[in-house]
Amino acid sequence: MPNTKKTFDSISSRYDLINNIISFGTHLRWKKDFINLLEFNGEVLDIATGTGDIAIMIKDEYPRTTVTGLDPSEGMLKVANSRKGKRAKIRFVQGYCEKIPFPDSSFDFVTITFGIRNTVSVVRSVKEIGRVLKKGGQLLIMEHTKNESVHFVVKFLYKIYLHLFIPFVGLLFGKLSEYKYLASSIESFYTPKEVNSILERNGFKVESNIGCNLNLITIHVANNIKS
Repeated sequence: MPNTKKTFDSISSRYDLINNIISFGTHLRWKKDFINLLEFNGEVLDIATGTGDIAIMIKDEYPRTTVTGLDPSEGMLKVANSRKGKRAKIRFVQGYCEKIPFPDSSFDFVTITFGIRNTVSVVRSVKEIGRVLKKGGQLLIMEHTKNESVHFVVKFLYKIYLHLFIPFVGLLFGKLSEYKYLASSIESFYTPKEVNSILERNGFKVESNIGCNLNLITIHVANNIKS
């Protein structure tokens, strides 16, 4: 795995624009649907916050929450801080999912969108999330996943999208290697059942899996049942 902090630092200034292009403008709708799955309150941690989309959406939708966005990329956090405006009780902190810089049982909710596949260790990350999440707290993960039930025509077109379209867009912005990596990380990630298994072996009860975008994206909703 390449240095993902360096990768995301290098693309931070164009990240939102490129996201809009490679998702055909749909990623914000996915994220809006994602935060509407639960009624957030209390302390919320958004991991792999990037330029702050989810953290800002949650704060705008649920003003009484206190929202913290965590990301290893200084470049991404610089953009996030420029976007938060005068929103109170929202902060952006540098850090890694494998070593979250907060005490045990600090948060009522944890969210992570399109980020867990870029961690060095998914298992260590899940354990850390369980540590900082209160007992009974809820975890929402949205990620590109391998799904064997997807129609073979969709799989074929998706391969073209991953290995030709995404790198081509990266090339247009002088970021070919970065977007080749992001495409390959999508294809090599776990199936929804494998993600569920990791969660359940590490203190979570999976409440639901929700397929999006022809089941190429999965939302996992889980409760922290640690003793």
